[in-house]
Amino acid sequence: MLVVGNFEPAEAVDAAQQVNQMLKSQPLPPHSHMPSRMVNIEPGHYIYQHMGEDPNMLNNAVVATFYCGMVTNPTDRTTMALLLQIIDDQFFDQLRTKEQLGYNVGASTNSFSSGKLALKLRVEGESNPTYLLQRIDSFIYGFRQTLVEFDTVQFDALVESIVGKANEQLTSVDAEANRMWTPIDEATYDFAQLADEVESLQKVRLDDVLDMWDRYINPQTAVTYTRVDSQLWVAKTSYPSATDMTAWPESILALAGCLESETHMPVDLSDLSHFINTAVRQTSADALASLARQYPVANSTQMLDETVSGWSKIKNALDMAMNPHGSHVVQDSETNFAHIGMYQTVEGKWVITDVDKFKATQALFEMPVPVIKLTPIC
Repeated sequence: MLVVGNFEPAEAVDAAQQVNQMLKSQPLPPHSHMPSRMVNIEPGHYIYQHMGEDPNMLNNAVVATFYCGMVTNPTDRTTMALLLQIIDDQFFDQLRTKEQLGYNVGASTNSFSSGKLALKLRVEGESNPTYLLQRIDSFIYGFRQTLVEFDTVQFDALVESIVGKANEQLTSVDAEANRMWTPIDEATYDFAQLADEVESLQKVRLDDVLDMWDRYINPQTAVTYTRVDSQLWVAKTSYPSATDMTAWPESILALAGCLESETHMPVDLSDLSHFINTAVRQTSADALASLARQYPVANSTQMLDETVSGWSKIKNALDMAMNPHGSHVVQDSETNFAHIGMYQTVEGKWVITDVDKFKATQALFEMPVPVIKLTPIC
């Protein structure tokens, strides 16, 4: 119970006692407490696809969720806060301002009373979700260098700004009550959390942010890489089948989706893959010209115009297909999700076909074993 108002401490205690007497409430016994329902997803790269039911829906959407550190660790929380401050503007600038992939573009974090911190990168736009995620991947692969080159003076100023905001004097009783209620609502009861985070912030260095990036988000270095890609497909967008996703790289599927969107013609994935295998021996310009001849449109000269949004996407998709990034595949996994109808892409990502079944295979925080224990295939 939180008593708010113009009370002396003794008066607040008396008010609380009166309420308790009227309600005749009693603490729940330990066996009646609800366990944490936070799913502790095991390392891996997962994909969840959903087809939009509204035929009038125009935009596809994707959210890439990276699980990073523990909520209960003040250093993880403050390092994530600093990382979010750095990445948010640059992610928006690249995918929204420069590439114009959609109006709803941004980065955010999720945290709960128990479990892991999560960094989320979202894009909503007309492009097919496979292409949108490929562009997020391209940003991820290039962002490490941004962190390496980030100005230390600018970083220190960023820390001072966040610390200053956290230390701002509260101007109302409501504001103070909200600050006190947050740890109660989250069931942490850590009323010194803000002070601990300020102290931790003052100790965090740019190398700590880079270390978090490499430990959790960088697919080339993260040992416990844990990521879930949520995709929303609108009815008008060609939806890749399980056969396609197990046979062809995502870069081929992304390029095919972009071509179909601009040419309004079906694309044979086998022919497109053969084209890419041949194009890798060409320059980017020659490959683009060859692509325009093989997949004719009303005005193929638009492919040379950077200002034409659709063809700009095709150029990016072609470049990603010719120069694919390495994908992180979890090695020696003891779990084979094929037992519950899931399947793996060419890159080794597991496609979730039934969310409830997938959750049932995962352990819960504060519980040692999952609800369903899968038997590995030997």
